[in-house]
Amino acid sequence: MSERDAGIAAVVLAAGASTRLGEPKQLIRIEGESLLRRTARLAGDAGCMPVFVVLGCEAERMRNEMEGLATTPVIHEGWSEGMGSSLRRGMEAVCATQPQPAAVLLLVCDQAKLTVEHLRRLMALQESEGAGVIASGYAGRAGVPAIFGEEFYGELLELQGDAGAREVIRRHPEALKTVFWAEGEMDVDLPEDLARLRV
Repeated sequence: MSERDAGIAAVVLAAGASTRLGEPKQLIRIEGESLLRRTARLAGDAGCMPVFVVLGCEAERMRNEMEGLATTPVIHEGWSEGMGSSLRRGMEAVCATQPQPAAVLLLVCDQAKLTVEHLRRLMALQESEGAGVIASGYAGRAGVPAIFGEEFYGELLELQGDAGAREVIRRHPEALKTVFWAEGEMDVDLPEDLARLRV
């Protein structure tokens, strides 16, 4: 099997403690489904394989949300170091996969308006363009969900602290293509975000 045939893996970052929100954002339920389970399910529904879910804070509680889904939990003991370390841990799992996926889709679990249609648009553009970075465009910038070709795996593995995927995107404007997604602005970080979501 060629590297291209290996397809697209997904890494769902879900290790944080949601300190600003005051409750685990991963477990917030939308239409009866937790944000964590919904995000992981959508990645699989879009055709990503394997789907790695990076867990840290209350990992066992979060793992229970994955029951019945074709996902692989990745426990990150050092989750409190920041998002960069969680992303690095997820990328280690991707790079240990054989055959190695040709690209990786990075997601966070607090984008409550995420749809499988948006993920498929990202993946379709990646398929037509090949290597590079295919990011979601919202709030005047490019961010996650985003797909990175394997040429960026090394940089993603070097992220430290709170530096996330956006740092790698920022370094490579020449490789970037975006898919506009207005609803990407709706994430759940603060209690008022949750209140707006539930209106």
